[in-house]
Amino acid sequence: MPGRLHVLVVSEDAAVRERLADELPDFVGDSTTDVRVSTADSPDGTRAELERARIDCLVVSTEVADSEGQPRVSKRRVDGVPRVSCEVATVADRDRDLDTLGLAVYDAARTAVGSLDHRALFEAVNVGLAVRNLETLELVDINQHYLDILGIDRESVLDTSPTYVTPDVPGYDSERAFDEVETAREEGENAFTWPIENAAGDTVWIRVSLTVAEISGRDRLISTVEDVTAERRRERDLEAFKGAVDAVDAGVAITEHDKHVYVNEAAADICGYPDAEAMLGTGWGHLHDEAELERLRETVPPALEADGKWQGEVAIRRPGGVLVPARFSITSLEGDRNVIVFQSLSEQKAREDELERSRDFLERTQRISKVGGWELDLATDALAWTDQTKRIHEVPLDYEPTVDDAVEFYATEERDRVRELLDRCLSAGVPWEDEFRLVTAEGSELWVRSRGEPVIRDGRVAALRGTIQDVTARRTREDELERMNAELEALNRIVRHDIRNDMAVVVGWAELLREHVDEEGADILSRILSTGRHTTEITEVARDLMETMSGGGVETRPMSLSNAVERELAVRREAFPHATFEVDGAIPDVAVRANPLIASVLGNLLNNAVQHNADDTVVTVSATVDDDARTAVVRIADDGSGIPDARKSVVFGKGEKGLESTGTGLGLYLVHQLVDSFGGEVHFEDNDPTGTVAVVAIPLAAVD
Repeated sequence: MPGRLHVLVVSEDAAVRERLADELPDFVGDSTTDVRVSTADSPDGTRAELERARIDCLVVSTEVADSEGQPRVSKRRVDGVPRVSCEVATVADRDRDLDTLGLAVYDAARTAVGSLDHRALFEAVNVGLAVRNLETLELVDINQHYLDILGIDRESVLDTSPTYVTPDVPGYDSERAFDEVETAREEGENAFTWPIENAAGDTVWIRVSLTVAEISGRDRLISTVEDVTAERRRERDLEAFKGAVDAVDAGVAITEHDKHVYVNEAAADICGYPDAEAMLGTGWGHLHDEAELERLRETVPPALEADGKWQGEVAIRRPGGVLVPARFSITSLEGDRNVIVFQSLSEQKAREDELERSRDFLERTQRISKVGGWELDLATDALAWTDQTKRIHEVPLDYEPTVDDAVEFYATEERDRVRELLDRCLSAGVPWEDEFRLVTAEGSELWVRSRGEPVIRDGRVAALRGTIQDVTARRTREDELERMNAELEALNRIVRHDIRNDMAVVVGWAELLREHVDEEGADILSRILSTGRHTTEITEVARDLMETMSGGGVETRPMSLSNAVERELAVRREAFPHATFEVDGAIPDVAVRANPLIASVLGNLLNNAVQHNADDTVVTVSATVDDDARTAVVRIADDGSGIPDARKSVVFGKGEKGLESTGTGLGLYLVHQLVDSFGGEVHFEDNDPTGTVAVVAIPLAAVD
């Protein structure tokens, strides 16, 4: 029976100790039994040896006895260690007695603790085993498998502690080793992974399991170790792989028998799961609705069987029912396993939809604004037109123009100028923007506004790019406006020279009749004069309005505010002798940005304050300067009945007039148009306690 056996010989006789140490191993067991003999010359030495190492059998000389004749060593031995006595004289003289002693030692050790069976098992297990003193951590025994892991022999390791073979690995030091041992001492066991350095200097990772157990009556610390270097390397590689997979912006999943056995966080996020673990164990049926699942069952397995892979777009159904478009790439593995790499197409689809909306918006904008685009690539001489450009030219949407074709669409007298602008832009990079007459493919005559500019690459003109807009309607309106302005100017001359002058003659002759009519005729004459003056007023308002509408009121220059106010007050005091016109404070001596038609603004507002109220109306005029707004503010207040709030915002409309008004309704409209042309504002407010205040803000003239 193979095994190891440690025998301790105790004798005060040095010759006996030496002979037994040398010869006893040959008489114990057979050739397969590894016998080691230690010696001690006293009970104290015996005790020290028993404490230091595991002893399988004591061989004690009968001379070592106490006063009662009992072997003193028996009182020192630990229970469970067999003892065999020997006679010093016979052992020293005869081999036959050594043979007898060897048989006794072998039988005692095997019968008492089964040392040889235990030893065989100790060596046969496929893990490293080590037994240490629980208190001192001195090595008591170690099997060959542990020695193979360390790469050293038994004698070299006997006096080592675990920290002696620990390499310089961050986080693994003597303090941590002590903590692991303390855990085993306190709890009876502990398991952990630890690095050791073998004889070749390589770092070997072992899985350590510490157990406190009683062996031969003593508490020992038993260590079982397994070399997990390759396993740890695979774990690190797997962690690195998982880290890399989790870092990619794509879902990665592994299925086995159509169940997910691995998914990364990106996959869980795309599929709507809170984390990767929540998705484990789910199948295709959890990710797709029935129609999509049926489609995949018909297309994916045949492709995997034929080519080992499949790619395509798939609709993923999230747990809440929301469908997410995704692109799948499936690769088959052995054992009905598949690797699936997929990306969500939601953002891409959203971008495509947005692009389509943008294209549609651009197309509709081009149609509404009648603006098309074009580009000429000088490297290929290819001219590209947008759809709207083709519509302007009334050609099919599949029409492919050339530069010569494009020039030929312009009216004959325009072509030379178009070619000149093109050549200047090509050679010197000079942009252009101008209007031309164009004849479409269908013979329609249009006015277009064409714009072109160079595209510079590497310091050279590489292309031309521009727009073309149908401005026929605007040109038509401008022509119509010119005609209307000419007609208005003619009408203005008639009003200004003919009607106004004739009415002035009528009023003048009527005034001469005051001394020649009786009381009844005086009333009729008063009506004639009133109507004549009103007609003259209408012609003045109409004249000013026509000048404004025809552009006469647009040009402005510095005008004295105080002069304009004083002049209009003087005229109104003469025209309305029964009304009272007052000035509250001094009118600021400032210049405003206006023109002579400011008289019409002030005159109409003063007229309005009197004509819409009683004959004895009091009109108060005041003016201030708003330095922050750079405006002069004129306030014309009356004490009449006022303007209802509902009408304050509409009284400036053309044709608007009060219910009792005998005016044309054009005066306030003219005021609004003129003030607006000056860049100012006008509105009405309530006067306190009664009446209305007209507020006019006119910009101050710039100081040179």
